[in-house]
This record gives sequence, C-alpha cells and structure tokens, in this order.
Amino acid sequence: MSGPVTVSAVNQLIGNCVVPEQLARELRRADLFIQMAVTSAYSAISGLPADKLHPEEIGVFIGTAYGPLETNFELLGSLINEGEGQISPTLFSHSVYNAAAGYVARLLEIRGPVMTITNYGWPFLIALEEGRVAVSTGRIARAVVIGVETYSELLADAYRRFLQVDTVPWERSAVAWVLEPAGAAKGFCRLQGINLCEYEAQPADLLTRRGETLTGCGLPPEIPRHPMAYAIALSEAISSYDKLPAQQHCWLINASFGRAEINLAG
Repeated sequence: MSGPVTVSAVNQLIGNCVVPEQLARELRRADLFIQMAVTSAYSAISGLPADKLHPEEIGVFIGTAYGPLETNFELLGSLINEGEGQISPTLFSHSVYNAAAGYVARLLEIRGPVMTITNYGWPFLIALEEGRVAVSTGRIARAVVIGVETYSELLADAYRRFLQVDTVPWERSAVAWVLEPAGAAKGFCRLQGINLCEYEAQPADLLTRRGETLTGCGLPPEIPRHPMAYAIALSEAISSYDKLPAQQHCWLINASFGRAEINLAG
C-alpha cells in the first residue's frame, strides 16, 4: 500500500536555459526541450546532500503536454524537403518524447525506471503521482519528477486565435521535484497523494487554460494562462512551505477540463 513521501528538493527554470558547465559538452547537440529537462533536474539534485544510493534505486518521471514540438516540426520539414534518406539521426532521436528522460538518466547516472507521460491536462501531476507511488512502495529510493514545456510558434498562433488576443503570456519553463521516502530526509514537506478527475473538454480550453483556478494556503490567487503555470505555482509554494502554518494542506485545481487535489503534510 502506498503512502506519503518527502519532497526533498525543488527547482524552477523559466525563460532562458543556462546549461551548467559540467553538462555543456554532452548537451551541445541537444534541443531546448532536452536541455531544460536535464538542467532543471541537475539543479534540483545538486542541492541534496551526498548519499550512497545505487543508480538502480533512482527513477525519472517526466510530464509534458506538447513535448519537443519544434524538433518534431524540424524533423517533418527535413523529411518533406530533403527526403527520407537525408534525415539527421540526431534530429530523429531527439524528436522522440522519451529522449529527454533518457538524457536525464544517462547524464545523472540514473538506472531505475524512466517514464515520460504526455497529457494535455496536468501531466506534471500525473508524473508526480507515479513517482510518489514508486518511492512509497519501495520500488525505488528516489524519484526525479520533471515538468517541461518549450511550446512553439504554432501553439502561440493558436492561442492568439482562440482568445482573439495579440500577446501570449507564457515562457518556456521546467520544474523538477525530488521525492524520497517519508522520514528518510529533511525536506520541504510530505506529499501524501494526488487525486485527478478529468473531464471532456475542447482543445482551446486545454491550451488557453480557460477557467483554471488554484486554491490553497500559499498559492497565488491568480496564475498566468498557460500549461505550465500550475506546476510553477506549486513549486513556488513548496519552496516556501516552511512559512505556512504547520498543518496538513490540501491544494485544489479546478478547470473546465478536470479537477486535481494535492494533499500534503508538514
């Protein structure tokens, strides 16, 4: 039976991605989606005390709505313009959604389960729950959970058309949380579980996040309308969790496309 886990590290990466010098050579040919996922995970893990975990005891869980969309477009353009025999093997491999998780695992020496989850609602929360269950049931001793979106001009154009606006309020971003067994490490708080209920919705609502609201202690009353806003808001709240009242907290996310409940304890 699964139970709570400790959130031991949190990292946010918004806007420009500065690749750490230690990873620059390995990421020199990687696309932005991969670079942001690896950099955010690396920064989160770097803040943890040294331990003796075996690589097989650590897993990677990535949640994304749109994945490496620009890389997919580049690959399709190459296929159309240059023909099947001229496609770059590197470009093809980076167009695979699980490529970022593979980079994270290889560069951070992780050999446990590796999973990429795609979902237009709350993919980071789904990845977070998968990581929590894996840790709490003893399958692994640490889960590195990442949410990342780099978007594309095609999505921006769709956003403007759906809402009849001139500007798009999003920035490419990534967040990374590290989960460990409850009581095994001093962290921000304990994650007890995530309950999700998804509703049938229009694509426009998922892209523009029409009607999405967050409620709960420490959460902002309003968030920008883009698919990573909830993950960023939750990460900011977790980072300042020690300033909240010492009690159990339940954070709620409501939208036209579903409802999410995140249960935590100090």
